[in-house]
Amino acid sequence: MFDRKAFFDLVDPNKNITVGFSGGGDSSALLHFCHQLNQQGLLHGNLSAIHINHSLHKNSDQWESHCKIFCKNRGIAFKSYVVNIDSKKSGLESAARNARYKIFEEVIKSNDQLLMAHHADDVAETILFRLFRGTGLDGLQGPINKRTLGEGVILRPWLAYTKADLSRYLSINDIEFMTDDTNFEDSQDRNYIRNKVLKIALSRWPNASKQIQQMAELVSKHKKTHDFFLHKQFGKKMEGLKLQRSFLLNLEEEICIEVIRYWIKLNNVAMPNKKIISEILKAFIYSNPTPKTQVHWSRADNEQKSAFLTFCDGDLVLNKK
Repeated sequence: MFDRKAFFDLVDPNKNITVGFSGGGDSSALLHFCHQLNQQGLLHGNLSAIHINHSLHKNSDQWESHCKIFCKNRGIAFKSYVVNIDSKKSGLESAARNARYKIFEEVIKSNDQLLMAHHADDVAETILFRLFRGTGLDGLQGPINKRTLGEGVILRPWLAYTKADLSRYLSINDIEFMTDDTNFEDSQDRNYIRNKVLKIALSRWPNASKQIQQMAELVSKHKKTHDFFLHKQFGKKMEGLKLQRSFLLNLEEEICIEVIRYWIKLNNVAMPNKKIISEILKAFIYSNPTPKTQVHWSRADNEQKSAFLTFCDGDLVLNKK
């Protein structure tokens, strides 16, 4: 059902594999698939599963217990970690993700592979959420199937498959999994998109999720090309935390904006939105800035550091908070 060649084009069978295992249907399907490959002697490294108990749900401990039994019954090495997150603070989903990935980064060793069960519907859901919230080109990029994580790599081998594909696999193989009842609460934006918007779209365009995922992948490729040429043309001007105003004044507005955004991106802080970019242009390009001129911004989910721009000796200065 799943293309083994495509799987091994991404996943190295000679290295250790750890599956991020929540106990839900998606990760259960992925772990079962890897276990089958292991049973057939196609995986030559160690296979294990890792579960993060966020302690946010009344059944969190039950989920952890289910995952432990699932792995024990199949002889899969299993580790679980408990994290405590303040459920009263905003950005709960982001906080949980950050806590989860912090543990992943600490656990994954050199040359280890962490496999995640993200699929095309996840990508479509994320892209739609960003569109409705307001996003630029960066936000239209989907998750990449491979990136470094600490000393190892994180892999997403099933981005080309839909939720329906995974559900069929679960049914055919009679795989037990847990269901999170909160996924059906439409008060959450992502749940509303998943249960209402995407469901309606799929009823009319059955390949909608795949099409959105492929679009996001295409945007990622174009953005990579865009950044390559931008860096090739202006890279030396964008080194460090200072950017010459005289250099920016000689650029057309559209190019100036792209240079400022890319410079900020290189310094790994929160990206300013369209409104903030307009404030930056007004304060530093179309006006005569002084040492007192400042423009601040941050991300609501706090996933990246907030920042602010100041002006000193003819340079825009990026300050990290």
